[in-house]
Amino acid sequence: MLEKTFVMIKPDHVELACEILEKLDEHGRRLITREVEAVPQEVIEAHYSVHQGKSFFDYMTKYFAGKDVVIAVYQGEGIIEKLRQSAGPTDPAKATKETIRGKYSNDSLEQAIREQRPVRNVIHCSDSPAEAEREINVWVKYLK
Repeated sequence: MLEKTFVMIKPDHVELACEILEKLDEHGRRLITREVEAVPQEVIEAHYSVHQGKSFFDYMTKYFAGKDVVIAVYQGEGIIEKLRQSAGPTDPAKATKETIRGKYSNDSLEQAIREQRPVRNVIHCSDSPAEAEREINVWVKYLK
């Protein structure tokens, strides 16, 4: 099925965005890419709203606020699953070196939780068509 998905290169890896996105280009058509400078708190809170009420929500959204990210929208057959496979597990410590998280991060979810900070896992990829649509709508003003 032809799908769209949302991708965000997180602040710690913005300088590698071109290289990372080119790897994702192997899996589908990139429709648009934008660098967002100094992400507003309300935008990142809306993006991660599905995590509101969880222990990491406040420190994660505060971490992102005011920092740069690179966002992109991809389209293709089964693109959501393909990009999630390419990104690798959320915890970089469990990711193989063939994945984006395994190649570009040496962080671990366990360490991040201990230090009460977001895990430096390089990239966010939508996990479903509904979530992709919601996330694209959150960032729509930057995608024009």
